[in-house]
Amino acid sequence: MTPPPNPSDVETATRVPNSRHSSPPAQSQRTVPEFGIFFRLNDTEADPVRQYHDGLDLISYAEELGLSTAWITSHHFRSDKGTIASPLVFLAAASQRTSRIKLGAGVVVITLENPIRVAEDAVIADALSNGRLQLGLGSGLEDWAFGPFGVDWDDRLRVYAHKVARLRSVLNGDDLGGGRTLYPPAGNLRQRLWRVASDPAHAEEIGRVGDNLLLRSSKALTFEGNLARHSEAIDAFRSHAGPHQRIAASRTVIVAETVAKARELAGQHAIDLHLKHGNGEPWYGDPELVRDRLRHDPELDHVDEVLLQVAPAKLTLAQWKASLALTVSEVLEPVRKEGREYARIS
Repeated sequence: MTPPPNPSDVETATRVPNSRHSSPPAQSQRTVPEFGIFFRLNDTEADPVRQYHDGLDLISYAEELGLSTAWITSHHFRSDKGTIASPLVFLAAASQRTSRIKLGAGVVVITLENPIRVAEDAVIADALSNGRLQLGLGSGLEDWAFGPFGVDWDDRLRVYAHKVARLRSVLNGDDLGGGRTLYPPAGNLRQRLWRVASDPAHAEEIGRVGDNLLLRSSKALTFEGNLARHSEAIDAFRSHAGPHQRIAASRTVIVAETVAKARELAGQHAIDLHLKHGNGEPWYGDPELVRDRLRHDPELDHVDEVLLQVAPAKLTLAQWKASLALTVSEVLEPVRKEGREYARIS
């Protein structure tokens, strides 16, 4: 995801107008986005079962801190990008340890799935969480994972579009044959579908059909190039989206007592990888540095949710918790109390 939060218990009350081509909104219209976490259990050398329990613990801790959302990645087999192949099962478990925080699948690789089964798993997870599920969909990023599922990598975008449309139909309660429909009914889960995009045309289509937008960076672009592309994607999405539709972006953040300590926790390889993938300098630093980055980020005035992640760094559960606690108390709370105006994209 993009270069795609921390602690706001406050729902976004007003929608921010279009980004680059809009005049700045009046001060009374300005809102601070919600903040949450976006994480991947990506240590392939660790015990996977231990990682799952640590991930559930992290979601509970994020709720204790007052964060809005917890998103998890989904990857098949032994991937160094993540080790959760069944995000809806994992989030159903998380729902039993929490009561308020929204639970996001970021994302279900629907290209490799049966849309009816995804819908069935999703409505059960949503019911168990009392309506907190956020269902993210993606086409898949790892070509080597497609063969075992019998899906042609080169045909993935066509398959993805077909299966997304099918899933939407299932969630809408359409007849699946012989008068059979999804049970239990999806309720308003249809309004909590999210799709990943960076291309403006794709973002426009997502807005047009009523889904929500997860911004993603392109590895082929520089950080500045990704910001410009995101600006166009935000405008394209907003021009066709309804008032309930949302945008989420992610930022890579580790907060420690000193900049040196934060960068040591991350490791130079993670820093280099973040830059290489067009995400700019990660926010690995002390509270002052990260507060400054947050205040002057040119994109965050135009999104509804900001998802905080540490990847490509790999932290232990204790390190994640310590970083999140500092992020909430020393970065997010002070900035929110300032009531400052975020920088504009252009």
